[in-house]
Amino acid sequence: MHVMRNLKPGMREYQAEAMFMNYAYNHGGCRHVSYTCICGAGRSGAVLHYGHAGAPNDQLVNSTDTVLFDMGAEYYCFCSDITCSYPVSGTFSDKQKIIYNAVWRATKAVLKAAKPGVSWPDMHRLANRECLLDLIDAGLLQGDIEEMMAANLGGVFQPHGLGHFMGNDVHDVGGYLEGHPERGQGQGLRNLRTARVLKVILLFMITTPRFKKLSIKTLSRRDSSIWSRRFLEWNKKYSTLYFLGKYGVDC
Repeated sequence: MHVMRNLKPGMREYQAEAMFMNYAYNHGGCRHVSYTCICGAGRSGAVLHYGHAGAPNDQLVNSTDTVLFDMGAEYYCFCSDITCSYPVSGTFSDKQKIIYNAVWRATKAVLKAAKPGVSWPDMHRLANRECLLDLIDAGLLQGDIEEMMAANLGGVFQPHGLGHFMGNDVHDVGGYLEGHPERGQGQGLRNLRTARVLKVILLFMITTPRFKKLSIKTLSRRDSSIWSRRFLEWNKKYSTLYFLGKYGVDC
């Protein structure tokens, strides 16, 4: 909240990172962060694990940007992981609303459904389904939701897996142990950090989609794909779509 209130247009992304690190240490005694801070403005927010040495949170923040903050402090060797997305201006544009609401509804659906005995890959599929339904409602996709799920269309928009374990490491161990379900196949499912059945003792970071920027023209060239021309709605008012990658609603 402190960073959100103090970030202004014209600042650099790394200034948001500096504000977070200062606040975490000054007010919480957290000397270290759990991982390299991700402060993505505009297109940068669609890059998975942005903020590394090759893209070091150095872009200007514009008034029309939506910014994604993915940062966490480490306290006594335990990690935290918090992500939020919001418009720098304080008001979402119509296009930004579509994406934010799709991810928010997917997050709420997973939180409601997640309980002991539930398979984690099923939660990943649920997030896919909810986001696809919102894109259909917005007129960005056309077709039958069941056919889209069978074609794994959600894996195109959400190429990463849903969530991860968290503890002494931000992506903690224990995802694929002997005697537990093996890694799935297909875009998104093969990127899941676990396929286990949920238990009371498991601590998860539920990371729902970040939107990956893809040109409609780029997608249309994939003629051999089952989904390329079948599901995309050619609506001229959207020359570019921000598709699911991990648009920060973490819980």
